[in-house]
Amino acid sequence: MIGAYGNGAMQKAFSFAVVRNPWTRLVSGYRDKFSGEKLNDNYRAIGIAIISEMRGIKDPTVLQGLHPTFADYARWLVKKGSHHHDRYFYPQVTDLCIPHVKYDFILPLEHTGTLSKEVWKRLSVQDVRLLGSYDNMSDPRVQKSAHFAKEWLSELETEVTDKLYSFYKADFILMNYSNFTHPDFPLPLHGS
Repeated sequence: MIGAYGNGAMQKAFSFAVVRNPWTRLVSGYRDKFSGEKLNDNYRAIGIAIISEMRGIKDPTVLQGLHPTFADYARWLVKKGSHHHDRYFYPQVTDLCIPHVKYDFILPLEHTGTLSKEVWKRLSVQDVRLLGSYDNMSDPRVQKSAHFAKEWLSELETEVTDKLYSFYKADFILMNYSNFTHPDFPLPLHGS
C-alpha cells in the first residue's frame, strides 16, 4: 500500500484492528479446525497426525473416526515447540506490527460492543456490530470458546499452559491482556 499510495496516505488513513484474548483465540481455532464440531477437510490430515503422534494410534481405520481433544492439541503444540505453522494460529502481533501502520483503534473483541461505536461513527456507519463480539445481541453463541478456554486450560498441566503462554506472550503484553487474571476471564494464574 505504501508503494501504491505513498507513506503520507498511510499516515492519514483511518485504521483499526480487532484483537482477541490469545487463550480464547487458541481454543476457537482448535474448535474450528480440529475438534470435529465442523467439517474442515483442510485440517483433517493434521488432526489425524496429532492423534497418531499423541495417542500412538497407527491404524488408519481407527484414526478416521477420531478427532484430537484440546489436551491432545495443546500438548502437541508444546511438543512441536511453537504455535501451529498456519497463519490462522500465528500470534496476532505478527499482523499488527506491520511497518508504518499506526492504528487509530485497537479493539479487544471482548469489548467491541461498546468500543466499536466510535469506529463506526468515524466510518459513518450506524447500528453495526462486529461479528463474534461478546454481546448476547450480536452473538448468540455467547462466546462458547471463552467458556471452553476457562475449563480446558485449567485441566492442563501447568508446564503446558506456561509453554503455550510463552508462544503468545507478545500478544498478551502488546494488547494488554492479562494471563488468566482479567475479572471477566477468571482462571488461575500460570506463568508470568
